[in-house]
Amino acid sequence: MQIGIYSNPEKDHGYVTAVRLAEIILRHGSTPVVDKRYQDTAIAELTGVIIADFADADMIICLGGDGTFLSAVHLPNCQHVPMIGVNLGSVGFLPEILPDALEAAVAMIVDGKYRIEERMMLEAECFSPDDELIESGFALNDVVISRGRHSRILTLDLKINGVEVERIPGDGVIVSSPTGSTAYSLSAGGPIVHPNLQLIMINPICPHTLHNRSYLTDADSEVVITICDYPCHTLVAIDGRQEIEVASGSRIVVRRSRSNFSIIRLYDDQFFATIPQKIHARGNIR
Repeated sequence: MQIGIYSNPEKDHGYVTAVRLAEIILRHGSTPVVDKRYQDTAIAELTGVIIADFADADMIICLGGDGTFLSAVHLPNCQHVPMIGVNLGSVGFLPEILPDALEAAVAMIVDGKYRIEERMMLEAECFSPDDELIESGFALNDVVISRGRHSRILTLDLKINGVEVERIPGDGVIVSSPTGSTAYSLSAGGPIVHPNLQLIMINPICPHTLHNRSYLTDADSEVVITICDYPCHTLVAIDGRQEIEVASGSRIVVRRSRSNFSIIRLYDDQFFATIPQKIHARGNIR
């Protein structure tokens, strides 16, 4: 079994945890894989570690927090590769393994004692006012349409399945998957949704109205956000990893992606049991 190691040097200083992980993988008779960005690090110096594309690995273990995990999801040609994370961050909704449990976790993985959980993803297409496709991308968490660098009210028209729903003035709108319900959407007052559900959430950001309503719609819905008269460029951020500037009159179409994301699970579902602890940890002063 070839197991990719994707490590965030800001969380894994000197790649200490990555080296330990590679040694554990080797002891259990599997092959650690890193790509060229690690060829001059201590990981690549270990005998038995191979340098190859992550897309060729059987799975990828990410070392870091939720941001590192999302970066791994967006590695080129890796959307088909199952992933699991080691939580080196402060909260971490996506990584499942604690650093102290690394040895036991690798043993379970090599022995096949895990399950694959399929998470729905979103795809977004940005169209110009002339209806030309500007750029597209996919998201595990969310697609955020915001006013960007400018402190002006951004007015957006929301349409779901061809039906005009609402005109939303404010800072923008978050279109989120269930996995993304505990990310930016949560901070904007959105609902907490179990990641295995199949739906799309639309959540206004600081709406300049007397009400603030989130919308939940079926996973097979089409959500269209149109930018009303706005003198500046609007920013479309896809998982915070891809940013697209669009002009007034542009449309952003968000729907369910044709591909799911495969996340590896070792333990029983603890989503709701860990929610209070993880959200409390976000508010701690360090």
